[in-house]
Amino acid sequence: MRSYAKKLMDTAILAGQIMLECNAESYRVEETMNYILSTSNFETCEAFAMATGIFATLDDDCIDSITEIRRVPNRDTNLNRIYKVNAISRQLVTKEIDLDTAYQRLQDLKESEYPQWLKDLGLILMCGFYAALFGATPIELVIASVAAVIMPFIYKLDPKFKLGTFVLNLISIIPAIVIIILIQKHFVPDARIGISIVGLIMPAVPGTAITNAIRDTLRGDYNSGAARAIEAFVTALSVAIAVALGLVLAGGANPL
Repeated sequence: MRSYAKKLMDTAILAGQIMLECNAESYRVEETMNYILSTSNFETCEAFAMATGIFATLDDDCIDSITEIRRVPNRDTNLNRIYKVNAISRQLVTKEIDLDTAYQRLQDLKESEYPQWLKDLGLILMCGFYAALFGATPIELVIASVAAVIMPFIYKLDPKFKLGTFVLNLISIIPAIVIIILIQKHFVPDARIGISIVGLIMPAVPGTAITNAIRDTLRGDYNSGAARAIEAFVTALSVAIAVALGLVLAGGANPL
């Protein structure tokens, strides 16, 4: 029974970790973990999620109490993974799959990743096509994409130096802004750099953090709501400062 309880706890913690890393709302993480833990029918099955960590407890007369805490420092939006974790948890609760199968599927899900080159290419193209959504001409789209080429290389510094979102946004956006302005000044003076800059910074805009902050707050989870609101504010502030510094360092821009 002890080994079963430990495996169940590991499964719930892993599911919660994956969801939190993918920017799921705290209440959704707690619900999924509680669904998994409740399959044991133990007397105490509790899960608690915050913006940067998860806690879970299992207790019953037939086992010693089990409590686990896991810190989740890194987060990135991945709605597909959230959906898949929810699907696995539902299959476990309805007994379509057993515990070992659920745990293995979660492990496979955590380890599955798009290749890094595809992520980098996606970021570069995303900046260009965001500019297109705001009415960019083909040349303005290309300018945004060319400037974005430097960003994936800078992002690779984060795992080594632990830069954090604020610093990472500064050192990635500033040189990209400078590149946009220099291209306009020396090669395409008629280009509207404002649209290219907007396209460039859109991937860094904390839209998901703002939405999750509102949803967690409205559901009464003020700790997570406040933490995500602060995260969104700091991210937005770093983007604004980066754009301003980029414009200053490049000596301004030609009129739009």
